[in-house]
Amino acid sequence: MSDDAPDTAGADAPEAAEAAPDRAAERTRTMLAGVLAAALAALAASRGWTSTAETGHAGITATTVQSGTDLASWALPCALAGGAAFLAMLATGNRARRVLGIVAALAGLAAALGGLLHLTSGAWPVALAAAALVLAAAGAWTTIRAGGWPATDRYETSGEQAIAEDPVSLWNALDSGRDPSSPNITASAPEKGPRR
Repeated sequence: MSDDAPDTAGADAPEAAEAAPDRAAERTRTMLAGVLAAALAALAASRGWTSTAETGHAGITATTVQSGTDLASWALPCALAGGAAFLAMLATGNRARRVLGIVAALAGLAAALGGLLHLTSGAWPVALAAAALVLAAAGAWTTIRAGGWPATDRYETSGEQAIAEDPVSLWNALDSGRDPSSPNITASAPEKGPRR
């Protein structure tokens, strides 16, 4: 019977090894999409959306340009907030990424509203709405999928052991990827003074 049983442990190991690069690539694509969408949304929100030509009593024509910040003042800050959320994900763990994904999704929806309310004002509001919706989608996808992404924080450890105070152990901590600024380090070598 043991010869006929499938080797599930051996089959799962290669699948897990193949899935890790796929999840890392998915994380990279999602973050890149979020940052680029936020940048495009911010660009579209800062551009001139409408222009009106008015002729005065002296026959002088003046052109008044209204930008996205004039017509939808919240769109640019929301786009920047969404981009900042994705940039912050580069230095956080997966739990924080889920929260930041919610922030980015809400910011993207708010920015998209600014473009949707002024779709007849030209191409830039359309670009804002499209880019902001991509930003919102990337934020929502991050919230859903970040739990399965590999961590990027090399100092994200479950239980860091106390590091000795001598310089050799400090350098060994750096080499092994542990945080040399950990609160477990109570003093550096110069603070200890010379050994006798």
